[in-house]
Amino acid sequence: MKTNPVLEYAAAIESGEIVTSRRVAAVYKRLAAEIHDYPERFSLSKALKPIRFIETFCKHSKGALGGQPFKLALWQRAFIGALFGFIDPDTGYRRYRESLCLMARKNGKSTLAAAICLYMLMADGEAGAEVYCAATKRDQAKLVFNECHNMVKQSTALSAHVRKRKTDLYFPPTLSTLQPLGANYDTLDGLNGSCIVVDELHAVRRELYEVLKQSQSARTQPLLLCITTAGTNRESVYDSVYEYACKVADGIVDDPTYFPVLYELDARSEWDDPKAWCKANPSLGISKSVDDLRVKVERAKVDPESLSGLLCKDFDVRETRSTA
Repeated sequence: MKTNPVLEYAAAIESGEIVTSRRVAAVYKRLAAEIHDYPERFSLSKALKPIRFIETFCKHSKGALGGQPFKLALWQRAFIGALFGFIDPDTGYRRYRESLCLMARKNGKSTLAAAICLYMLMADGEAGAEVYCAATKRDQAKLVFNECHNMVKQSTALSAHVRKRKTDLYFPPTLSTLQPLGANYDTLDGLNGSCIVVDELHAVRRELYEVLKQSQSARTQPLLLCITTAGTNRESVYDSVYEYACKVADGIVDDPTYFPVLYELDARSEWDDPKAWCKANPSLGISKSVDDLRVKVERAKVDPESLSGLLCKDFDVRETRSTA
């Protein structure tokens, strides 16, 4: 029998095998209960399709894992499985239209985002798909786009079907495109996004976020995926999106189309407790070094000026510019 990654992850959290934030634990506990109580709302085949695509065709391009196949960690398989597996039983379309995935730096954010972008470009079945890597600055957006291009170049299967043009990646069989977007939101009104991945939401202004979201209104199953660390800019759209995600995760707001996955410390005071570090760092010990984080924590104990940056970027505790 095929393993359900959502149930597997929920069980590992419940047993204490995996330590994570209380909000992540609460979300996956509800999802596991829903799969048991309403199995018609979850399609295992649709959950596993993007996982197989990523692990078959996508490779890392940097660091010690460069050139190696992208073997997803359990938290990544559970995230992708839930994002694509929950459906409207009447139409078969994906249920989730928007997701906030919050994690500390160096947890493989850009690699995961790039792999999802390529799946949405080539294998989601959307005719004329428009996939965008968006950020406040185009150079930032190109980080995920370049990772997509590197994955294509490293795979003979992908490179045989995807063309690199001047400003985008083009998939001829479905006339689909993937390209980076900056913050020139006044010129983005003609977009018809099927999938938009927003990198570092903490720096994105509300105007850009709203334009990107509205560009998806004509799609039958659009996906707006925000993958970010916490930030210090309180003028961005991040605070309101984060607070909404918290309300959904806490069960205060019932929004079946929104998927919040918030890897963060449950309390600011946990920053010097090694047992709590994985709450904000799901890939700790995989793509993120435990020793490197330990060095930063020890320094912060004697260098208070470095503490705020550590809390914000390594533990997803919201900070202001003045304290950071």
